[in-house]
Amino acid sequence: MTIFLTNSFSPSMLKLLKHRQVTVKFEEIDDKEFCETIKNAKDLINAVGHKATVDLINTMCSTQLKENRISITANKGDIIIALILTVRLEEGKVLRENEIMQFLNEGKIKFVKAEVGEEE
Repeated sequence: MTIFLTNSFSPSMLKLLKHRQVTVKFEEIDDKEFCETIKNAKDLINAVGHKATVDLINTMCSTQLKENRISITANKGDIIIALILTVRLEEGKVLRENEIMQFLNEGKIKFVKAEVGEEE
């Protein structure tokens, strides 16, 4: 099982096969579980490529992650841990650390755990 850390979720992150249905179970988690999952993961792949987001995670979770803008492919049994903005930004907007921290303080960030499964 791999745990992916992301700042979004898209079906393109899943390994899809013809004639197979992929299921994803979503659960909102709190910041404590978010941080514990990241810190305790044996096989964590960080796919967060935005500096301000990585800085926020490092501050919240006492981690030392670096930006890592990569595409991921999650398989059955994998988990995606995502920090997701609940507001739509203007086109081309790149957040600074103080702006993303303000979103966190205003409750405009959700922490989501997505477990990837498969149905026959």
